Amino acid sequence: MPALVEDDWITGQANTQASISDLEDCSIAVDATYYLQLMLDTPPSREPLLSALGGLTGLETHIREDLEQWEAHKIIPFFIFDGQDLHGQPDVCIKRGKNANRKADEGWTLYRKGQAESAVAAFGDNAGAFRVQDLYHVLQKVLHSKGLHFLVAPYNAAAQIAYLDMIDSDQCAGIMGSQELLLYPINDGVIKSINWESKTVTAVFKKSLIRSLNVSEGTFIDALLMTGTSFLSAFPPLLDDQSVRRQPYTINDALNMLRTADKSVGQSCSAFGDILAAQDPDWLDRYRRARMAVSHFTYIAEEGEVKVHDWDTLTKDNLHYLGLQLPAELYHYLNTGLIGGRLLSGITHQQLVVLPTLDGSVTDEYKKLVTSQLTPIREQALALLIPRMNRWIGRQDITLKAWFDPKFSQKLNYAAVQPNPLQCAFSWDVKKEHFDKSVFKKQEPGTIAFEVLSLLFPEFSDETVAKSKRVKGIDSAEEIVSLTLWRFLHLRGYVTNTHGLTDWGSALAASLLHASEACQGDANSQHAFEIYEAILLAYELLRLGVLDGTTTEQSNGVTNGDADEMAAGILIGRCASLLTLGHQANGYTGPLSRDLLYFRSLVSVVREADRDLIEAIVASTFLHAQSKRDRTDHFAISQKLPFLYTPDIALGIAVSTFLGSVRPEDGPETRKTKLDEFPGQYVPNSTNFAGDLNRSLNFFDSLSKGIEQLDSKHLSTKVKEAWRAARYYRDDRRF
Repeated sequence: MPALVEDDWITGQANTQASISDLEDCSIAVDATYYLQLMLDTPPSREPLLSALGGLTGLETHIREDLEQWEAHKIIPFFIFDGQDLHGQPDVCIKRGKNANRKADEGWTLYRKGQAESAVAAFGDNAGAFRVQDLYHVLQKVLHSKGLHFLVAPYNAAAQIAYLDMIDSDQCAGIMGSQELLLYPINDGVIKSINWESKTVTAVFKKSLIRSLNVSEGTFIDALLMTGTSFLSAFPPLLDDQSVRRQPYTINDALNMLRTADKSVGQSCSAFGDILAAQDPDWLDRYRRARMAVSHFTYIAEEGEVKVHDWDTLTKDNLHYLGLQLPAELYHYLNTGLIGGRLLSGITHQQLVVLPTLDGSVTDEYKKLVTSQLTPIREQALALLIPRMNRWIGRQDITLKAWFDPKFSQKLNYAAVQPNPLQCAFSWDVKKEHFDKSVFKKQEPGTIAFEVLSLLFPEFSDETVAKSKRVKGIDSAEEIVSLTLWRFLHLRGYVTNTHGLTDWGSALAASLLHASEACQGDANSQHAFEIYEAILLAYELLRLGVLDGTTTEQSNGVTNGDADEMAAGILIGRCASLLTLGHQANGYTGPLSRDLLYFRSLVSVVREADRDLIEAIVASTFLHAQSKRDRTDHFAISQKLPFLYTPDIALGIAVSTFLGSVRPEDGPETRKTKLDEFPGQYVPNSTNFAGDLNRSLNFFDSLSKGIEQLDSKHLSTKVKEAWRAARYYRDDRRF
């Protein structure tokens, strides 16, 4: 399944007519999701093992190279990103995710049988399993570094781009994106691809399509919706071999069904009532919501106001297809990249949805994590934002849904969270002049290490307590980032109400101090920042029972030895997977591990919950006027906050595989030989495996240092013994 799913007939109508020179000195509005999907589907950026590895090793390099081509040809890309989900979008994601999981199972079956090439091919055909939205931060980071402006739409990027096109905005002279742009009142042409080598542009034209099909624009939109979009699954009869014998179906098949039903989608549903009743009885209702969402699409007007298209005919039940209207200030923070759309979508549509994982495993451990253990974090995040909305929204229920159980529904009781998250957060008031009073001057503010280690000393922590009920003047980016981290640490139980460290906070401090010393002169390097964040995440996982040293049924033997050695190797590998492997821009080649992919799924849901809490904290700081709102560094602030990015599992695989090849009886020379030979045999495209291995083992040592400080009240004897066993295993294999 490719990342990009589009109608074959419409794709076939695309014409390669224009020359790139025609676009010189023009700005093109580009749908970021579509752009990334093209990257996943097209060499050299296509990586077959994406869905098995949980990430891309060379995406950033390929994006930079492509943007250099835009610059060389004097074309300016104006990227538009999706914001909140449209109604129905999570349902489509779940359906596609489950289908992708079934295809991934085929790849893992082939891999277990030793059929490596067939397995790679199977994984390569399943690029659509990876959610493109998880790559937004990579593209945004590159755009920011190159000084290219981008925009996050209130909902879908296609609607925002259509608005810019229909008003002939000076911001863009052309548009590029998916076929969903054809649903909206665009002028005509949609760029589908640009070939830098042949210097040609391929485009599809809406008016030409409508003429070829000999239908009205309304019927064309209905038929296109019936073929399936990102927010509406395909009309079930189109997938039925008896109804449409030639698969895959196209828009022509949808039109044939409409023509036999007086061009009415409702009558088409009646004609195929038996299929709908058996497969998707609610499809017509979802179609109607989708049709209204298209007719009344939401966008940011050029003057900055969030508007609804064709407002005069908006129906009173628009809540059911557009969702709740949030404060304009929140849309601004979404638009500028300060916060993401996940938590806002939950409020807008009154439900948070847990989407399918890459590995597709639904263990008791995973179900407990997403349906129970992470609930307090989600409720805290909601409790920070909703009090600044109107009272009617504050009285609405918000439920949690999960992809693995259609019947599961859990009310999030955010209004009753104790202690009150806002009171905890607003007990902090730290200005830049306080930073100089920290003993740990070698650590930069905003590194997590600075925030935690500074609290070891009462003379500093006392200064962080707010002296008045009204906190204000937290204006610099440095102050905002540090304050957000301190408030997060408080809400997550690492800091007491008097701003001292709890037992968990003291253990975290011990780990961070060890890591800081291990980094030596590099304590403020990017690698050090990565390790500090990974340590905090590891403690979150440890407290939730995810990093407790126990194996699961997913373990597939990436290490050698007896059961105890395997358990130790898996624990060290899981820790290493929280860091990144230095890798060349070409695709990953090496061993795989479904155990680590499963572990990545656990890490991802924890990271998402923590990121939502971080974003709720920083947004509440602005919503309560504690920081200056009129600023241009929202995106830079967001990038400095943790839990934005989940690494792939390449380093975890490499570390556990290497340690499994080393025996305690191996002498120093044998170990050095194995280390020298390992990259060429297992990870040939790594850039510095020895350095990454050393970094990951120091990271494990740092975690062990803090864990040893925790007593049985916080960490069971069984878990501590598992960590000791892993440390002995690691010590027996030092090099």
